[in-house]
Amino acid sequence: MNIIHEQEKKQFKKLFREQGVDQFDKRFQVLESFLKSESHESSQEITKRLNQDNIFLDLDFVTETMTLLCKFGFANTVKFNDGILRYEHRHLGMHHDHMVCIKCEKIIEFKDEKIELQQVHIARAYGFQMLQHKMEIYGLCSKCLDNRSFVMSLALAKQGEFFLINKFQGGRKIQIRCASMGIKIGETIEVISVQRGGQLVIAVGESRFILGRGFASKIMVYPSNKISIYSNELNNFADNKKFCCPNILLSEMKQGQEGTIVKVSGKSVLRRRLLEMGMNRGTKVFVEKYAPLKDPIELVVKGYHVSLRVKEAANISVQNIKCRK
Repeated sequence: MNIIHEQEKKQFKKLFREQGVDQFDKRFQVLESFLKSESHESSQEITKRLNQDNIFLDLDFVTETMTLLCKFGFANTVKFNDGILRYEHRHLGMHHDHMVCIKCEKIIEFKDEKIELQQVHIARAYGFQMLQHKMEIYGLCSKCLDNRSFVMSLALAKQGEFFLINKFQGGRKIQIRCASMGIKIGETIEVISVQRGGQLVIAVGESRFILGRGFASKIMVYPSNKISIYSNELNNFADNKKFCCPNILLSEMKQGQEGTIVKVSGKSVLRRRLLEMGMNRGTKVFVEKYAPLKDPIELVVKGYHVSLRVKEAANISVQNIKCRK
């Protein structure tokens, strides 16, 4: 890399002198400082490093010089999701793309020849002449992933992540509210966006919901990196006791799932009615479908078709959940 940097300095001297650029020596100091770092830096960060080297230049002058470096092909500007204008080296013939961690803001450069060739093939297939391109992949770096718990609160989610729901906290009211929205254990959630104040816009199936931070904190989920690691286990999520709660509420079951009733609770009148409908301990219950608005639930119990409100189904605990094949 030192050889490349020396070549950059020689070409800088040649081009800037040919073009009669003013304050040549000071601008050369900016170039030298810029070449010291392989990271993506703003004008403020370059100015700070110059100051640390006892070189005191105005921020506007440094920004102006970096603009010239971009003009003459020594640097590129990059602007990621945080909106900060940064600069990176533009070494000739050395194209690369970026991965950006949305948590710690680490920027990783990478190059993949297969991706580069595929882009050329795609452009040709559409009769398109590609002049330039960039790829930016946003996600979580390995360090941030390792620091995450296996089960986490949905309130800690980042935009673009996918989760499987593990359990609900906060009592039956939260469970009933989630069930009425179609948010159930084992369901996949996509985080559409995270708003100011921690409000989340999520997607469950083909439905979108807006959750406050407090509500989202009651929903415990498996992060997407853990889902990929344990994909085989989570494909059979409801059958795997290692990853599932032993008992869940009937109102939390998904369409197509079957389970065994282990407890029927509720007020005496409601409990008696449920028992008369065949909701006895040890009885298998199958969730046939949900109504368009997620309430009521259509069930099959002992060969009979039964309809229950979500609020009523929340009084029945079920275990041994599995998908009927």
